[in-house]
Amino acid sequence: MAMKDAKSHLAEAFRWSSEVETELVQALVSGAGMAAPVAVGAAMGDLPLGLAASVGGLAVGGLAPRSTLKIQIAELIAALAPLAVASLAAALISGRDWATGATMMALAAVAAAIGGYSRPIAVATTRFIVFLAIVVNVADATPQPIALVFLILAGALWTSFLSVVLGAVARALRRDDPRAKNVAPPAATAAQKFARWKRSLASLSGWQYTLRLAAGLGVAEALRRHWPDHHFYWIGLTVALLTQRRIEALPVKTTQRALGAALGVIAASLFVAYSPPPWSLALGIGLLAGVRPLLRARNYLAYSAAMTPLIILILSAGRPLESGVLIDRLIATLVAAALAILANWVAGKALADKGPALAASDKTARRS
Repeated sequence: MAMKDAKSHLAEAFRWSSEVETELVQALVSGAGMAAPVAVGAAMGDLPLGLAASVGGLAVGGLAPRSTLKIQIAELIAALAPLAVASLAAALISGRDWATGATMMALAAVAAAIGGYSRPIAVATTRFIVFLAIVVNVADATPQPIALVFLILAGALWTSFLSVVLGAVARALRRDDPRAKNVAPPAATAAQKFARWKRSLASLSGWQYTLRLAAGLGVAEALRRHWPDHHFYWIGLTVALLTQRRIEALPVKTTQRALGAALGVIAASLFVAYSPPPWSLALGIGLLAGVRPLLRARNYLAYSAAMTPLIILILSAGRPLESGVLIDRLIATLVAAALAILANWVAGKALADKGPALAASDKTARRS
């Protein structure tokens, strides 16, 4: 039975989905949105500047064109706001040794708790946590962190501009009927959402995601401090990506991330033997970013295999990659996967042991 479950698990990890449609405009926006800042930085003789600006394209490059400009702008704002807040927070807390890691963990925990309010807030806070982990590591190596915020936002606004322009072209070619696509079910009121969120925080189950994320980030920071000569900040970033709100003993996404990262490290190793010229680096980033929306919709393993070298190239700040750096990334990914799985197991066991008490607590909360 265990062997059968393992086969099913791997089959799901490699399954190629066709449920979500993707469009060429998404690839164009994502690819050009990240490649153009790198190319501009290379032309100016300041490649790290272009790489820093390309981080903004990660936040908005994969959004699909919508049936109306109003909906598209609303989605862009929803993606830009967490990036802006995370970038500013990262710039303010960076370069403070152990205090940086402790503050990042606290901010992530607060965001995780707030995310239980509603699904849109959960998406926004997850984006905040992931980009906080990315930008903190970029800011630590930047002499002027506040200037980095403006670079990232400039890259994000450039990608947003491309998204709006090419989205308008896509709508004109499709000749969408907005009335056929914008029907949404009635949403709960703010009072209903707040009451539901408040009830969830009255029990352990309402805090399990926050506790798992904070514990994972705390261990990741301790490992990074214990081995400062290694590039183990990747553990914290991967923990932020792998820790999901729903508890699963062995999430398929964790397996996909671990295997995809291994493949991504192999792909990034192609850059180890030589220092690629800036134009080829810009082209490579553009290609990886361009396939990102398609792979995300089709298979998370393949998506992770593309995202790993993409993020490695951005965080390298134009410096030649060494084999030791790539090995560190692979080890860090496996450690982060183990931390996520362990946190899921501990939280699942704790909730199972407190099941009757939690059920009674929930009934009491519902009566009040």
